[in-house]
Amino acid sequence: MSVIRREIQSYIDSIPDIKLEALKPLLSVLANDTIILETDLSDEEKAIITKGREEYMQGDFVSLEDVG
Repeated sequence: MSVIRREIQSYIDSIPDIKLEALKPLLSVLANDTIILETDLSDEEKAIITKGREEYMQGDFVSLEDVG
């Protein structure tokens, strides 16, 4: 096993299962070469991201500690 794989595996091993549920979709996409990711965002998606960032900067979010 390569150094980077061992390092990433150690990170994964330290993450509680509840948080791994959030990571699972991302890992699935990264592991599946047949999935085509859309790279261009629609104006609606850009607006949602902008709003989310603004809310985050104002402290309007739920922390991981509060979720788990």
